[in-house]
Amino acid sequence: MKDHTNNRILLVDDNQSIHQDFNKILDRSACQNLELEAAESYLLGKAPTETDRREFVLDSAFQGEEALKCVRRSLGQQRPYAVAFMDVRMPPGWDGIETVSRIWEIDADIQIVICTAYSDYSWDDLFRRLGQSDRIVILKKPFDTVEVLQLAHAMTEKWRLLQESKYQIECLEREVDRRTLELRQSEERFRLITENAADLIALVDREGRCLYRSPSYEALLKQRNGDTSQSGIFADIHPDDRQLVQNAIQETLDSGLGNVVEYRIRRENDSWRFLESNFRVIRKDPSKSGRIVMVARDVTTRKELEKERERMEIQLRHSQKMESIGQMAAGIAHEINTPTQFIGDNVRFLKEAYADLFTMIHQYREMLDSIIGGAKSSRDARVTTQIEGETDLKYFSEEIPNAINQTLEGIANVTRIVGAMRQFSYQGRDEVAQIDLRKAIESTLTVARNEWKRVAEVQTDFDPTISAFECYPGEFSQVMLNLITNAAHAIEEVVGPKGDSKGMIRISTKNLGDEVEIRIQDSGSGIPKDIESRIFEPFFTTKDIGKGSGQGLAIVHSVVEKKHGGKIKTLSKPGKGTIFILTFPHQIQPKARETISA
Repeated sequence: MKDHTNNRILLVDDNQSIHQDFNKILDRSACQNLELEAAESYLLGKAPTETDRREFVLDSAFQGEEALKCVRRSLGQQRPYAVAFMDVRMPPGWDGIETVSRIWEIDADIQIVICTAYSDYSWDDLFRRLGQSDRIVILKKPFDTVEVLQLAHAMTEKWRLLQESKYQIECLEREVDRRTLELRQSEERFRLITENAADLIALVDREGRCLYRSPSYEALLKQRNGDTSQSGIFADIHPDDRQLVQNAIQETLDSGLGNVVEYRIRRENDSWRFLESNFRVIRKDPSKSGRIVMVARDVTTRKELEKERERMEIQLRHSQKMESIGQMAAGIAHEINTPTQFIGDNVRFLKEAYADLFTMIHQYREMLDSIIGGAKSSRDARVTTQIEGETDLKYFSEEIPNAINQTLEGIANVTRIVGAMRQFSYQGRDEVAQIDLRKAIESTLTVARNEWKRVAEVQTDFDPTISAFECYPGEFSQVMLNLITNAAHAIEEVVGPKGDSKGMIRISTKNLGDEVEIRIQDSGSGIPKDIESRIFEPFFTTKDIGKGSGQGLAIVHSVVEKKHGGKIKTLSKPGKGTIFILTFPHQIQPKARETISA
């Protein structure tokens, strides 16, 4: 594995003292003191050793234009910066946000730490100017040693992991290209063999007796042809496949039509080869006994390549899942944070209200004690009246029930989100299972809510007659997540990232008898006609670099058609939207039993 470690940091600030402070913290050769040792101990969770200590290389720039030159120079030297600590206010030149925008035009991988003591920009302003990105964090001034060290370690490590991920994807793409080339070369060799009559040809009667067998059988099976008049073809066929071949012969004789069957046949060393055999009736058979020509080819290599391709597709699906984990985690955290905030606000209000009410109750108790004791006092009544007026019972009588109801509503929202996360994670198992189709889709919508809530409304129409749905739950959830996310992105291209107006995502299910139909419709930008036939190709994408891997729809196609034996088609009008129509069998057909040849 290539080492992508990079500890180069660029500090951009118009204040000379800030540069000195950062050098004291990050440049170990410049300064070493007890405070720095304590900060590293806190950050690393133990007393730092020589192997723990990360040596940062710190460069300085005092204005945005100078910073851009430093970044451009570092790229030219093939020594890019991993992190830039960026001040917001740097008069008289560019501010920090303008500087970041220009730096990202030439280096999209650099991680940014915005250092500010002011609320110069809201998150909305940052997103509007820089776009929603995980490459930027904010460090509030004044900051301490631990914050700076933690961000320096975390962001340089994040840069390293990003480069490592890109490198692994490049390696995977090269491996896919190599395997694809090998597969094409194999198919070309297979074609040449077929054209040169290397297929296995046999003539059999209705009882399966072999009347003729071509020399290619001897080459493949390492068996002498000899006298085949009395030997039946079933002797060499795998016991589990004999009935399949017998049925194919009978169906071919009864219907007079061709039939293709895949079965295993034994070699001389008792290993097994996969044959794909085409059965044809001899129409002008002078014997009138009913004879069949079998033209077979060895597909063992193809079967092995299909297994290898399935393995690589699993790796691609895993890579795509990992790519979306960060976005899902951020969205779920945001969804839970909102109800949690107003739960906290309401509980604090109830705490304050309880204190005021308890004070008033205590005063009532004192006045009651004085009345019981016969020591009535107008002063007690005045104090009680004053406290009652300060307590504002009418306000509390209206707001306390509201606060309790809002708190319960917030708790219900958090419970719903957590339940959806639990359902979604439960569906991650890779085995066939019966699931509640409606709950599976609703859980995916909840988990992906942060992707669509700004730009779209969601409508659902579930067929109540679908009681259970058989599938690979984890793979099915990934399909729904990819299609819902794609729909949201397509709508965002129309309404914009702010979501001033919203589009529509409609999801419906329908029971077709032996099949289940799922439709995902969006009011997004649609699919251009010239690329509609390519959308399911691996690594094909129309998104900007860094925004799409081109794996999502390829994985959807593979899971629906290959994994589940279903079908997928699209109906799209550019500028109007797209409908993905998925059709699944109610029960997944078991895969044919296979035995790898020796």
